[in-house]
Amino acid sequence: MRPPSTRTIPSTVALACVALAAAPAQAQAQVQNGPIEQVLVTAQKRSEALQSVPLSVTALDQRDLEHMGVEHVSDIARQTPGLTVVSSGPGQNILIIRGISSVAGTAGTVGYYLDDTPIAASSNAALLSLRGLIDPAIFDIARVEVLRGPQGTLYGSSSMGGTVKYVSTQPDLNRLGGKASAVLSHTQGGGWNEEGNASVNVPLGDGAAAVRIGVYYRNQDGYIDRYPVALDDILAIAPGGARQANVNTERTKGARLALRLNLGAGLVANASLYYQHMVLGAPFQIDMPPGGLDDLIQTRLVPEPSVQNSTLSNLTIRKNFARYELVSSTSYYNRRVSVDEDASKVLYYFFSPTPQTSLYPGGMHGDYINREFTQEVRMVSDFSGPLQMIAGAYYHHVDAPLASAIPVPDGYNSKFGTGYGSFFQGGRQATVRETALFAEGGYQLAPAWTARLGVRAFRVSQGFAQQGDGLFNGGPSAITGSSRDHGYNPKLNLSWQATPDAMLYATASKGYRPGGPNNPAPAALCASEVARLGLSASALLTFSPDSLWNYEVGAKTQWLNRRLTINGSVYSIDWSKVQQQIVLQCGFNITANFGSARSKGGELEASFQATPQLALRATAGYVNATLNNDVPGTGAKQGDALLDVPRWSGSAAAEYSWNMGERHAAFARLDATYTGGANSLYERSSPFYRRAGFSQLNFKLGWQPSGKSPSWSATFFVDNLLDKIGQTGLPVAISADLPSTRRIAVNRPRTIGLRLGKTF
Repeated sequence: MRPPSTRTIPSTVALACVALAAAPAQAQAQVQNGPIEQVLVTAQKRSEALQSVPLSVTALDQRDLEHMGVEHVSDIARQTPGLTVVSSGPGQNILIIRGISSVAGTAGTVGYYLDDTPIAASSNAALLSLRGLIDPAIFDIARVEVLRGPQGTLYGSSSMGGTVKYVSTQPDLNRLGGKASAVLSHTQGGGWNEEGNASVNVPLGDGAAAVRIGVYYRNQDGYIDRYPVALDDILAIAPGGARQANVNTERTKGARLALRLNLGAGLVANASLYYQHMVLGAPFQIDMPPGGLDDLIQTRLVPEPSVQNSTLSNLTIRKNFARYELVSSTSYYNRRVSVDEDASKVLYYFFSPTPQTSLYPGGMHGDYINREFTQEVRMVSDFSGPLQMIAGAYYHHVDAPLASAIPVPDGYNSKFGTGYGSFFQGGRQATVRETALFAEGGYQLAPAWTARLGVRAFRVSQGFAQQGDGLFNGGPSAITGSSRDHGYNPKLNLSWQATPDAMLYATASKGYRPGGPNNPAPAALCASEVARLGLSASALLTFSPDSLWNYEVGAKTQWLNRRLTINGSVYSIDWSKVQQQIVLQCGFNITANFGSARSKGGELEASFQATPQLALRATAGYVNATLNNDVPGTGAKQGDALLDVPRWSGSAAAEYSWNMGERHAAFARLDATYTGGANSLYERSSPFYRRAGFSQLNFKLGWQPSGKSPSWSATFFVDNLLDKIGQTGLPVAISADLPSTRRIAVNRPRTIGLRLGKTF
């Protein structure tokens, strides 16, 4: 086994008084003073050494992901300063970078990519809520890059806070080989879990082509028990109710096929197909009350399974010329989510004591689809002079239908003497079209000074048609709407390579998020209230874009013959016309642009190869994101912290390696992470107003043959060593949220297991 890597740690981070800077050039030192292999990243859509990129970037490669025990995007957030993931379970995530937090509108605030393809739900974001983001399985992933700060120039309108990018392993034209792993584990209070994956790379011909095939599965038992709710009290368990143990199971399987063709004369084509199927037996959430962080239970009357199917196909063609490269990337992404939710408590809350004299089993069903086509063409220069640039064109089309219904349960009308036809049924067809032209150039002003200037010109058009009926809808309705936005995202960056191992940089950049058509609210009922809030009547139909300006300075440094890496950044963000979810007294909710917010903070990351055997890593993040004004129609007041943004977060890790005789080596690793408390709601009177912070310890002990490329490995691990349970999200129900009881998402309890890996 190789000595503990001197990998410089994922980069970004606050500057504190010394020249800090964090861009983890994750590398391995063969001896304490040996050379370091720097990680290459594609944050600026060209391959570059991480420490030379004047951006706040964290990069976790395949070894990091495995040794840290990363399975979900929420695990990445615990190791990355400045990134927060509000997770309600697998495939149910909201990403927040640098405190830019919002659940309103039709788009998120963080870009989310698998290679060159955006994989965030680009429409119906507010309606999908936490169901909006896929959770790609971490198998055959070469690297995960987290880019902090607006990335609107190269990555588009939904990257106003930053971008998270998964980079998959590409076919190798020259090497026949593969790898496989199997995991068996057990969760405290739950059952046994199994996981396995395998991939093989096969060259075809003499360097002319190669195919890479990977398969994956995960079968995890649950750790939350379900009880029937009392028929006369939505806050209690039914007396003598039977327990259903470990209902929140996960069954995920997936496959990836990639083909690389070397067509000669500098022309290379890469085609890939990715598929993932996920089935959850129940939400990864407890009901509070009667449950709590020390009593992981749900109280429901009907099952709540969900199914997620995701398919992503891509064709990338690259043509190399003498001084530049042309790249065409064409993608089609199809994601379908089917969700069942218990609506029994909601029906009882609204219809008791008459006509509904007791709880009655009733459910809601939703089907959500995102079909997205993306085309990007770009030129990446390799000029011989001081000028380098990237320029291109982008097109993105989204088709996002959804349908949901709360039917009247069988036997309901006869039991309560009612004649309801439907509580709710509705559908919505949403479309988004975005076109953009972008360019970013860097000019070396002097040997140590480089200036970069970028701009993206864009146009976004959205439309929807919505139909609804039923008691909750007030009868039949149908409405259509549309909106158009256009604008520019500029960026200016100046960097100074003070020494070969120290770079300082400063950036001013703009981030942008499109507006869109509003959820329909009738003017006859709501126009006067909207006017009292200071909004025009048009606010009932559409909402405007919001945007921000980010100002940051940072440093990337290496010390002690590059055994110590310290990277950091500090920033100030001004966010204007913030899209806010407004609850109107007329009975409808709309998205409106209210006021402004400011986020200030920094990130710090450090890694140290203390000895050939001992590697240390630490991160820290601070975010102070607050509203600049009261928000009418909500409980938000000036100075309130933005929702779901912890002020402090951090991590620390130590990994020690040693030889076991002449032929084998071992390592032990301890990871500690901390996520601070955050506000979940603006309503101070709610018992769910704020969630507490929590910490987690992970331990690993590994054994494998000595050498740089061991043929097998065995790793014993304990995730959440101290069995700490914390709240990871306050999910929004599909039907309605009740003031006295809510669904609370929690992390997985202590899990002990063994991983076996084989490389061939």
